[in-house]
Amino acid sequence: MSDEIIFTIEKQVATLTVNRPAARNALNWAAQDKFAKTVTAVAEDPMIRVLIITGIGRQAFVAGGDLKELSGHPEPEAGARLNHIMGGALQQLTALPIPVIAAVNGDAFGGGCEILTACDLRIAHSSARFSFAQIKNALTTGWGGTSRLVRLVGHSRAMELLLTGRLLTAQEAQHMGLVHRVVAPGEGWETAVYGWAHELTQFPAAALAALKQLTYAAANLSVAETNQLETQHFVQLWSHPDHLEAMAAFGEKRPPFFNTSP
Repeated sequence: MSDEIIFTIEKQVATLTVNRPAARNALNWAAQDKFAKTVTAVAEDPMIRVLIITGIGRQAFVAGGDLKELSGHPEPEAGARLNHIMGGALQQLTALPIPVIAAVNGDAFGGGCEILTACDLRIAHSSARFSFAQIKNALTTGWGGTSRLVRLVGHSRAMELLLTGRLLTAQEAQHMGLVHRVVAPGEGWETAVYGWAHELTQFPAAALAALKQLTYAAANLSVAETNQLETQHFVQLWSHPDHLEAMAAFGEKRPPFFNTSP
């Protein structure tokens, strides 16, 4: 991996860090390519149980595409390339069978907000700010952000955020459901982020994957189709070693030990 994207794995928790602090972690062509390839690498590694996406420093999470570089490419093909690379990467992100945490260490503007909407869980530093700033560049969202935002915060709130591009504080973002947790100064940023990640690794992986798929399906399928998928997952998991272990642990009055089967 190039320096634009830092990828690490420790104790089944992978971290993708955007490392362009001089550009407020905006994604140039190289960073976009590496971002997409990293997501693919995670998809191909069965040992990874949780993925964290974050940025370097405390100033910015991701400031979208690198306008300094992209301004030199007004041709439609450049827009199509940007849409294809990052749109595809974020679609693959939601399809990963593991929880994905957006650790919003700083400001998330434009495409940065689209990235966090593609993550399953979102935790933000209290100093972080949010803006769907595409309107200020005479653009729409381009990485699948509009449909995900509507599902997250509702039609009315999404409309206002997209049409005005206004700044949100971390507390406002949490209030409307864009962020799940906010970490105050002095609480320990890395402890909060990695503590949450390692907590998730203790849950049964097969059930986590099924619940993630089911939750996304519920936003897109009919009630009947969602219920059918739910039935399939429930029946398949009933005889899974993790469920059998949960039942044994309950009977023996001890904590369960999940994810021990091959």
